[in-house]
Amino acid sequence: MSTGPARTAPVGAVTVIPALDGLRAVAATLVILTHAAFLTGFGATGDLVGRLWSRGDFGVGIFFALSGFLLHRGLIAAPSGKVAVGAYALRRAARVLPAYWVTLAAVVVFANPPLRDWLLHVAGLQIYVGDAWISSFNQSWSLATEISFYVALPFVVMALSPLRRRHPAGPLVVMVVAIVGLTLLSVLRSGEVFGVDVITHMWLHARGPQFLIGMLCAEALLLPDHAISRTLHRWGGDTVGCLAVAGGAYLLSTTAITGPLTVAPATGSELLVRSALGTLVAFCLLLPLTHGRPSTYSHALSLPWMRWLGVISYGVFLWHLPVFMAIYDVTGVANFTGGLLPLLAVGLPITLLLSAVSHYWVEVPASRLAGRVLARRRHRQHERTQHEESQGALQS
Repeated sequence: MSTGPARTAPVGAVTVIPALDGLRAVAATLVILTHAAFLTGFGATGDLVGRLWSRGDFGVGIFFALSGFLLHRGLIAAPSGKVAVGAYALRRAARVLPAYWVTLAAVVVFANPPLRDWLLHVAGLQIYVGDAWISSFNQSWSLATEISFYVALPFVVMALSPLRRRHPAGPLVVMVVAIVGLTLLSVLRSGEVFGVDVITHMWLHARGPQFLIGMLCAEALLLPDHAISRTLHRWGGDTVGCLAVAGGAYLLSTTAITGPLTVAPATGSELLVRSALGTLVAFCLLLPLTHGRPSTYSHALSLPWMRWLGVISYGVFLWHLPVFMAIYDVTGVANFTGGLLPLLAVGLPITLLLSAVSHYWVEVPASRLAGRVLARRRHRQHERTQHEESQGALQS
């Protein structure tokens, strides 16, 4: 066994992994299925298919893992080794807030929630205040959690940078310990009924393991010779094994050990098991794509139509529940009375249309505008630097 320093991969431009778009589409599909199953009462039937649909909330954990991987990889790949917090914040805000606010505006117009509630949603603070939910926009809790991750990430990266310089494997070890520790903290809960008290298991500390597994996968790419990284590569190379573990964990999560499949409160131990299984599912679906070899799995997720669904998945996430609730309002059908297939047959095409409009007319223009603002800022900084250098040359 070599006792020399571990080899560090070069930083710089990051490699595009097309299959991650397809995995994002899978996550969005799971979220749609769980909400459709809940609204129609299909998830309460007690049969296996209903339970599988109801546990589609694990799709949120997949979204979180993808964010952890992509954003952490982008920040640690900066050649300067420094985090441009302002540029990062502008890009993140442009990516998520305009489309979110457009959808929220439509929900507010048609649902007419209390002023306090929609103002909290505007600020992404609805998960920190009791009974602040808008029924047709309940899924936005995860975006509030995501925003808190966006805020925390650059500071985590900056805090880990000195450790990485002194001990290149340090961040890997810290992340593994944090994943275990935060998972154990899942036993802490508000103990109150959903929608009445503050739901602390929606906060960043409770969802942290799912972000951290993505960050761990990204960090391991910097240090491919470390034992943790080699283990990830070995596991990721076994695509069938990873998918089998993910499937088994998902199936286990539909049993009583994870608590109710509805919005009823869960015990601390049930939340612990649910958190661990959700993290495991996300990890096993992501790892073969970041550390594995090309496979039927990665090829399927890289198909053009899967990638397109992944590209518009943010709009799908935002619009599907308002569309479903609008269908109930228009038809006068009561919730929990069946009608799963009609709901999907009508709701999915409308959701996809609105999602495409959101992507091409809101999300892309907003991101391009942010890019132009940052380009102008870099140009001004470059001119200022050149001017200062020329002045210094004249004075010398």
